[in-house]
Amino acid sequence: MRLPMGRYNMKKTICLLFIVLASCSSQERYIIDPRASKYPKELFRDKLECKEIAKTLIEAKNETIFGFIPFCTSSECMRFADVNYDPIKKCLVNRGHSVLN
Repeated sequence: MRLPMGRYNMKKTICLLFIVLASCSSQERYIIDPRASKYPKELFRDKLECKEIAKTLIEAKNETIFGFIPFCTSSECMRFADVNYDPIKKCLVNRGHSVLN
């Protein structure tokens, strides 16, 4: 069954919209108040360094057994059982930045 071109373009547009929304929602965004931060000029560098430092902790969050069954075996993975645990946010706060969310 062949769809008319108008319906095909609409479905294609809707699919692209869902892909864009899904990719945007998975990114972690932090609202940082530069006036309350001790070193506001260092914010960009600190964000990059905290992401690099926390990379191994975030990778531990996705531990699996047999390659597809999610299961925590390390203490780093078990820290993510707490919903409020965020290693990047903790790193930024420890560096003197005021994270609002």
